[in-house]
Amino acid sequence: GFVGGGGGDGGGGGGGASSSASAKSKKSTPGTPPPPPPIAADDEVAEQVARQLFGVCSHLQNPELYTPSWAHTSVPGDAAGGILVANTDIARGDIVTFYPVHSLGLRGSGNNSSNKKKKKTKKGRRRSDYLIYDSARDGVFGSKRRTAKYCIDFPALTDRKELRGQSLFLDANSERELVPGWMGHICEQGAKDSNNSNCAAIPLQGVAPLCMVVATRDIAQGETLVRDGTSNEGAAILRGRVTESGNIALTKYASEIAELASYTNMAYPKDDNEEDDERSSRNNAEAAEETVQTFKKINLQYPGIQAFHRDPDIICVDHFLTEEECDRIIAKCKPNMANCVTKDPMTGVVGPDPRRTSTEAMLPQAEAPALVSKLVKLLDCREDELEILQVLRYEEGQEFKAHTDGFDGPTTAAGFENSGRLVTLFAYLSNVRTGGHTEFTELGFSVAPKKGSAVIHFPASEQLQEDKRTAHRSTPAGVDEKWILATWVWQHSRTDTRYAEERLQKLSEEII
Repeated sequence: GFVGGGGGDGGGGGGGASSSASAKSKKSTPGTPPPPPPIAADDEVAEQVARQLFGVCSHLQNPELYTPSWAHTSVPGDAAGGILVANTDIARGDIVTFYPVHSLGLRGSGNNSSNKKKKKTKKGRRRSDYLIYDSARDGVFGSKRRTAKYCIDFPALTDRKELRGQSLFLDANSERELVPGWMGHICEQGAKDSNNSNCAAIPLQGVAPLCMVVATRDIAQGETLVRDGTSNEGAAILRGRVTESGNIALTKYASEIAELASYTNMAYPKDDNEEDDERSSRNNAEAAEETVQTFKKINLQYPGIQAFHRDPDIICVDHFLTEEECDRIIAKCKPNMANCVTKDPMTGVVGPDPRRTSTEAMLPQAEAPALVSKLVKLLDCREDELEILQVLRYEEGQEFKAHTDGFDGPTTAAGFENSGRLVTLFAYLSNVRTGGHTEFTELGFSVAPKKGSAVIHFPASEQLQEDKRTAHRSTPAGVDEKWILATWVWQHSRTDTRYAEERLQKLSEEII
């Protein structure tokens, strides 16, 4: 439903974009060649990048795929007539919300806001704004720049060759359903040069078109958020005049902003240098394979432990769980099953995983302390090094296609930052008569589910080099439901509070 095309006269904004038409009209000294026109990006490339940026922003604004840490810092206030208010005490430099991106506009060097005809110049440059919006969701909204009230401008993006000489502007649809963390457009608008504002909209130049709204002073819970009326002036942004509050936010939220930048960067085509870097990385990785890799040690004295395979090590633990424990785990999780999701390694967005058709539930450690104690003892780890416990159900015909559990190099996922999975453990919670085997596709053998038994393998070394030999798949389940418990040991502790155990949904009162 995304629509992209020329539209409207722009209605101003987008300051700082150069004009190739005006450059050609400049006079030159006799005998001196005229100055070259400004270097500008190709319109088709710029438009493609803008469409992809809009797609990335649409995913980020889906709370089922991405939830920022500031999602509940501010809320619409009933007493304030729907204007945004502080949901908690907010310190200066805190991000209170982001500005939503419901429409994205691109103005290029060939733009002439006074020319309303949708045509191109002799050089093929665009003469009207290129606008991208979701027509299926917003109808005709976004087909033109409606008002400056909800618009945020990004001046010419000279740091990106694909958008050089172009400028972006975004718009928000006031009739769209509000999304926590993306409500900057319903801040009260302060008067220019007034002293009553308590926050400011600051476009993130390295993460365009995302725009944060930052507290410019301490704000008490329940206080109406009033946005600085001058913070969106293009000239101020072009001069690099960033408020001290903005600098505090950039420092405080550096890791989250870097994560967002990794998503928006995917909208840009890779250049030759990036491809050279990738080739160099591959060559370095091949050279690293020649160095000695070590793997995490586990408790090899644990009762019932035995080796299925050596180099790579695949280990089985017979009777890791009792039949009663298996039944109680299934009973606790069965009413809470949902479709499996995963973090896309290319986009970083969390969403449905097309490789797996099973359903899952997250089991809080507090509801299964005896199980956690067994895991810590067997895997020789701390509780905070365990990924959230997952209980998976495969119904007849459901499967998980071949995959590895590790990552090549440090990654940030599942609440762990710049870390990696070192150990995989899955325990079978049920017996099955046919199907549902775990097949190690590179090693040529499979494991049949046996209720209560656990299987362990090592998806990456302690040097965080992925071991692709551990690729495995779950073959389609037969007539019996296949239930398993899965978790992973990471190199470092789980630190992202969004994945804290206390934030998990409580499944039942029963303690296992």
